[in-house]
Amino acid sequence: MGASHGIGHQLGPLGVGHGETSCVMLPSVLKWNYLHGNQDVKNAQQKVVEVFWEDEIIASMLGGRGLIRDTADAGDLVGALVSELGLPRSLKDVGVGRDKLDILAENSMKDRCLPTNPIPLKDKSQVLEILGMAIDSET
Repeated sequence: MGASHGIGHQLGPLGVGHGETSCVMLPSVLKWNYLHGNQDVKNAQQKVVEVFWEDEIIASMLGGRGLIRDTADAGDLVGALVSELGLPRSLKDVGVGRDKLDILAENSMKDRCLPTNPIPLKDKSQVLEILGMAIDSET
């Protein structure tokens, strides 16, 4: 569940539907985890990447969105799928502005799902980094 769920739970009180929270947060969380993760995290994400590219229909959609198999990461692929489905892709899309990020990060640090993130989130600044990635996300 990790950071995507932990932050997502805190988006509800800001008016974001539960079904939209992962659409908004998961791509950025995947990217952050990859950037800060060890080889096990990277290998697990690479398996997801391979599954996406092996499906002819999904691969066509990804290519149509300008993604390249050798350079796109799991966050890029999930973000492209979310966008293709016409779902909200950024905090901005669901009406959460920069003015809410500090309290959102603070509240997320208290969520029971946050400690299940593959990369330990021990400081609010880490959550703020993820939120900064999610504020204007596009794929």
